Parts: sequence; C-alpha cells; structure tokens
Amino acid sequence: MSRYPLKKKHIIKPDPFYDSVLIQKITNQLMKKGKKTLARKILNQTLQQIEKKTQQDPVHIIEQAISNTVPAVEIKARRIGGAVYSIPIELNSERGISIAIRWIIDCCNTKSSQSFTIKLTNEIIDASKKMGSAVRKRDEVHKMAESNARLM
Repeated sequence: MSRYPLKKKHIIKPDPFYDSVLIQKITNQLMKKGKKTLARKILNQTLQQIEKKTQQDPVHIIEQAISNTVPAVEIKARRIGGAVYSIPIELNSERGISIAIRWIIDCCNTKSSQSFTIKLTNEIIDASKKMGSAVRKRDEVHKMAESNARLM
C-alpha cells in the first residue's frame, strides 16, 4: 500500500476564446520555456489561416485532424530473454490525443523553409483529409503493431 495519497488528475480548463479543451492542449504542447502567449499567438494565426483556406470552422478542422491521427496502439520496447521486442499496447483516449498532437507538431518541426504557422496550417489541413506526415506515422505504428501482434 502506498504511503502517499493518490494525486488528483490535472484538469485542463478550456481555451477562453474558442471554449475548447483541445485548443488548450495544443497550446500547451506548442509552448516552449513557459511562453504561453507566444504559443497562443502562433495557434491563433494558424486557426485564422485554416479558416481562410478551407472556409470552414477551424476548431472542427482541428478536431477532425486529431481524430484522423490518433493511434489505437503504442509500441513499447520490452526486453525478453536478452532480446528487445516491440510490444503493442492499447491506448486510452487521453493518451492517444496527446500523442496525435505531438506527432502533428513534430512533423511541422522536421520541415523547413516556411514559417511555423504555415507548416502547422498545412499539416492540420492534410491530417483532416487523412493525408500528411502525422497520419503516415500513425499508419507505420499500426503496421508495426500488426507485425508484432503475437507478443501482445
């Protein structure tokens, strides 16, 4: 039995402007060194560009992009008898959403020659259409999980 009481889960408050928890999670993932105002500015510019390009609600486009990128499983390395195996582990929805957000942002960081807001806009629009680097990464993880399904 643990000596310390279990900590309460941190509840993220919705974004004050868009009233969306998902937008707040993306802002928190974009933030570096505690500069939340800069992260909000980048995300607001991205949302404006999404609205300009698609003529649709940008929050709905982001929700669609995240749902297309959320993985069903995660690959963890386990050492079994001297060999290291990649074992697929099922994810809960919260973990899947945070991984999807991280993948979208990481795919933007690998590209160069454009501003970050343009890269993020293009990646979110591509992910909402089931294309793009983040969706490709999800498909790779699912293929690896299928090949190692016997270890599950």
